[in-house]
Amino acid sequence: MTGSIFSTVVLAISMLPMLTTSPAQASSGTMVITTNTTLTEDHWGNILVDASKVTLDCAGHTVSGPGVPGFNGGIEVAGGLSGVTVRRCKVTGFSVNGIYGGGGASDGRFDANVSYSNGNHGMHLDVGSGYVVLGNTCRSNGAIGIVLTGGTKSWIVQNTVEDNHNWAGIALFDGSHDNLILGNTARRNGAGVVLDGATNNQLRFNNASSNDNQGFQLIRSANHNLIEFNIADQNVIGFQMTDGSASNELRNNQANCNASSGFEVFQSNENKFKKNEADKNGNYGFLVFGGSSSNTLIANSAHGSALFDGYDEDTGTGNVWRNNHFGKTAGF
Repeated sequence: MTGSIFSTVVLAISMLPMLTTSPAQASSGTMVITTNTTLTEDHWGNILVDASKVTLDCAGHTVSGPGVPGFNGGIEVAGGLSGVTVRRCKVTGFSVNGIYGGGGASDGRFDANVSYSNGNHGMHLDVGSGYVVLGNTCRSNGAIGIVLTGGTKSWIVQNTVEDNHNWAGIALFDGSHDNLILGNTARRNGAGVVLDGATNNQLRFNNASSNDNQGFQLIRSANHNLIEFNIADQNVIGFQMTDGSASNELRNNQANCNASSGFEVFQSNENKFKKNEADKNGNYGFLVFGGSSSNTLIANSAHGSALFDGYDEDTGTGNVWRNNHFGKTAGF
């Protein structure tokens, strides 16, 4: 995959105050979309897309909540639809998700939207395939910026997720598999990018910085994922494999200046680390502990950690450390 697949869209974002009545010069109520629609003004209330192969283009206008009960999103794409596009929408003030894709959808596209200050996720796409999530900004939402549950063969590309402090910037849940997470920026979230029980996904060229906990976290049997050319700087932990996450491959990643560890393996087996870099982390460059076994660390480098650049707690078996370039080490 070469070259840019998205030309940066610059959106002027204005935070709306909390209002008790419909704002001036805006439509209001629940809007149902069944044909291609371009908004010509802001909208106060929910929008439901209820037909396949249609486009909702907000043209930079704002869709504001709180909306009415019974919806999962400020903008909601009904379940089972195919080929729906939602683009250039600003969505804010809903107690649920900003944008929600219903279960069983396919080939949906979400471009250049801004979802902020909603009560749940900025964007939640549920049990679908072939989604393209491109060039969106999801910030200051109550849970996760962008979340895919049970999703397959989807692309999450060049999005910015920030200030979602209660959870994560981007997350793949519930067996999501064969997805590509590429070129995203995750900063100042609870965690940057989380794979929870997600398998056979690719994370490439993402940047996770200044998150409250992990930059990248694989948890609860997140297996067989490829993680390469990512940067995790100034988080608490750069990259973490935990709770039985196995057979993942991490190569050519950087984890520098994190408060605790650059790379950390806890209760997880058979992960491979090759040509990764971890400099000036608070405690450890590379840490293997909690009975983790049969992990392979080859040709990695780490320097300037406060405790050890490479440390194997030695409670697991069969870990291989070879041809690494470390300063201070222990437990090998």
